[in-house]
Amino acid sequence: MIDINISGKTKIAGILGNPVAHSLSPKIHNHLFQMLGVDAVYVPFQIENESDVESFVKTFRAANFLGCNITIPYKSSVLPFVDKIDEVSKIAKAANTLFWKDGELWADTTDFWGFMEALKRDNFDLTDKNAVFLGNGGVARTLAAVAASKSSSAFRNYPKSISLVGRNVQKLENLADEIAQKTKFGVSYFLFEDAKETIKNADIIINCTSVGMHPFVDESPLDISLVSPKTYLFDTIYSPLETKFLRDGKANGNKTRHGICMLIYQALASFYFWTQKDLTGDYDLVLELEKLLLVEGL
Repeated sequence: MIDINISGKTKIAGILGNPVAHSLSPKIHNHLFQMLGVDAVYVPFQIENESDVESFVKTFRAANFLGCNITIPYKSSVLPFVDKIDEVSKIAKAANTLFWKDGELWADTTDFWGFMEALKRDNFDLTDKNAVFLGNGGVARTLAAVAASKSSSAFRNYPKSISLVGRNVQKLENLADEIAQKTKFGVSYFLFEDAKETIKNADIIINCTSVGMHPFVDESPLDISLVSPKTYLFDTIYSPLETKFLRDGKANGNKTRHGICMLIYQALASFYFWTQKDLTGDYDLVLELEKLLLVEGL
């Protein structure tokens, strides 16, 4: 049980999105604030309309918030309203973290780092693998862009191929073209109905869509009969812990990984941006946070 003491000096941090009621980020960050004696509180901010994002960022500035995470569907919407954007977020046109640096409001992404750390847990190496990303939203944009970016020191293992699979061909084409232009890495794209061979030959499939998340818990973005049992399935969703995509995969004989590990590692990176306290190498803490979330949140 987290005992939060609010004082006159308490800083505010939180997560912006729609929906956010399912988010486990408040449990992670409030636990860390209490553990390290940081006088701050982390709360969810749900806004219904994209047109209100600018007002939210103005409030962030005026109230001098400590920091904020951004989730679906506003990872791209916040970018016009900050002072600086890091290079990876420029390529992806999406960010998941707002923080202050030298008096300026920055947008950055920690998703890619959390993703890579999660892969390490399963000893999966992306080098020379055929990677398929489902979706074309903020998470897909970030992970695929960083995976393609040979100039990114944060992502050293380069896939053999990168494919985007989704339902809107224009958005897929635009994203593939943007990534290719900025990284010089050729990215393929397919509608789901045209992606059978690509899915069959995939070494890893990453679900970056919201299909499987509450309230769509009985849906999967993919027909598992198209997937080889040798393919590693990664779901960026963490609530529910085991999506239909992963349940189907297990029944199919696939190795699977849910989004909790990625969530924790990206949270630790965000926490560093806000507090300058680096906890990213504390493996025992990661296990502690996993236990906290599994016991209290899922």
